[in-house]
Amino acid sequence: MFAYVVRLYRMKMDEPKAYSLTNSELSVDIIPEEGGRISSLKSLHTGLEFLTQSRRGRRFPQAGFETRFQDGYCAGIEECLPTVGPSCPETEGGPAPDHGDFWQLPWHVFAASDREVSMFAVGFSRTLRFSKRVTLEDQTLRVAYRIENIGSTAQSFLYACHPLFAISKGDRVLLPSEIREMRLDYSKGGRLGISGSIIPWPVTHAGLRMDVADGPEAGTAEMLYSPRLREAVCGIHRKASGRILEVSFDSKRLPYLGLWLCYGGWPGDGEAPLQYAVALEPTTSPCNTLAKAQQAKAAISLKAGETYDWEIRFGVKETHAVGPAFPGATHAQGS
Repeated sequence: MFAYVVRLYRMKMDEPKAYSLTNSELSVDIIPEEGGRISSLKSLHTGLEFLTQSRRGRRFPQAGFETRFQDGYCAGIEECLPTVGPSCPETEGGPAPDHGDFWQLPWHVFAASDREVSMFAVGFSRTLRFSKRVTLEDQTLRVAYRIENIGSTAQSFLYACHPLFAISKGDRVLLPSEIREMRLDYSKGGRLGISGSIIPWPVTHAGLRMDVADGPEAGTAEMLYSPRLREAVCGIHRKASGRILEVSFDSKRLPYLGLWLCYGGWPGDGEAPLQYAVALEPTTSPCNTLAKAQQAKAAISLKAGETYDWEIRFGVKETHAVGPAFPGATHAQGS
């Protein structure tokens, strides 16, 4: 039996309120005022934290078109809508800010129980109402999403989940078995080539092993996109604990996967702290900006009053418990 508890708390009086969902297996913390981000996903058996924790002492930035993502907390599971990279004024519907509107905005909680918290926010660059229901179910965190166009004219967008996963050197990145190559969007210093290059997965032509996490001293950062997917399951194998954090989703609604591998290589302008994380990013489009998605006819368009729904699941499993339904499990078994 799983006993569930919800708790509303704040660590200090000047900090935002957080919701905590807990059962005998997992604890989940959510901070609605900080972009609705899920700030913690922890195994209560091992004490293992699966999400990066913010090391930034600054206050949360004011929302706006010029606000930089790196000035936020850059931690946990955040949301990118209607773009990831900043989208230019020539974008259909106008510009969109760095990593979108919604990581910058306070979200409003409209329902909470011992198993779930529901919240929403309304964007400022597009007339989009974005809501999500965060549910703790046994050893799985389920997040159900809905975007609604509350305006009077059609709006287009791309969406990417932005979960920054904690890692250690030697951990494994598990991708669907159908992925044999990825398209490079960014590589710090051109280490893997120029944007648009096709990179074999998991071993590059130069013999670099891309599915094994490097240490934070590597100073590298890469962003890649998958081809259109049939298998919508991926994960991180935490070597020391023998746990896998499995990410699964509907490839009909989120047909691509973005992959951010950052081993101390970002931010690139000398600002600290440097990020050490892997992000597995289910997305509607294999493009970094809304403008590029529109040009590639890969943006989602909603008429006035229309909605778009999907769900993403984050499940914690022991390596030996993972079966054939998870195509990346074969990589973990030999770790």
